[in-house]
Amino acid sequence: MARVMQVSRQAIYRVPRRRTDPGPRPISGPVDRALVEVARRNPTDGTRMVAALTSRALGRQVNRKRAQRVMRAQRLLKRHRRTGRRRRPGFFRVERPDQLWHMDMTSVWVAEHGWCYLNAAIDCCTREMPAWGLDVRCRAEEAIAVIEAGAARHGLEPGTLTLGTDNGTAYTSRAFRARLRDLGVVHRRGGYRDPESQAFIESFFSKLKQRCVWRHEFETLDQAREVIAAYIERYHDRPHSGLGYRTPSEVRQTWDDAQEALHKQAA
Repeated sequence: MARVMQVSRQAIYRVPRRRTDPGPRPISGPVDRALVEVARRNPTDGTRMVAALTSRALGRQVNRKRAQRVMRAQRLLKRHRRTGRRRRPGFFRVERPDQLWHMDMTSVWVAEHGWCYLNAAIDCCTREMPAWGLDVRCRAEEAIAVIEAGAARHGLEPGTLTLGTDNGTAYTSRAFRARLRDLGVVHRRGGYRDPESQAFIESFFSKLKQRCVWRHEFETLDQAREVIAAYIERYHDRPHSGLGYRTPSEVRQTWDDAQEALHKQAA
């Protein structure tokens, strides 16, 4: 039969055996131990972010492929569903901080009140969070309070900022648009059913829920505000993949130093 089928006799008589699971491999070396510690402390991050965080902790460069190998051996790799990206016509070229902000709203469950609403704005250049607010309502008043706080904190001058939002009722209301005109902020609204137009703030909300909101059970509104505020403080000192794994604070400081040097040269 083997000769007729032109296969080896071993393939016919071989009895397949189930592979035994050897379990996680032992950790060897301080770099591997640091990688495992960072990966367990940040269970929602991938290999690139784990390598970047480990590089900062050790003060030396750690290869992303080494992080992938160690995380696979320790079964720390997470499967992520791939999301298709649509090509959108046109774009907004961001050349400086406080040129374009994205603002949006998401819901957070709080046992005391039920669904509460988080309004937040992100700087598309430095990825900083200029302002945010968590309230039990999602009216125009709450959105106006967030943009006013951000404008006051960054000392915005009229005509220097463009604010990108979706077409939610709070952002299309007369009161919100009138307040933007008073502040000298240009309002740029995205298309209908087009979340890519608010990609930066949508991405921030996604990571906020993975790393913070879904890992806590908020009993009161004050507790939710305290936990989210602590996360945003850590976020500003955390490497960002869109910034070449620099932190938002570092990018802002780079711009501030460059502006100070230009002023000194002009003087």
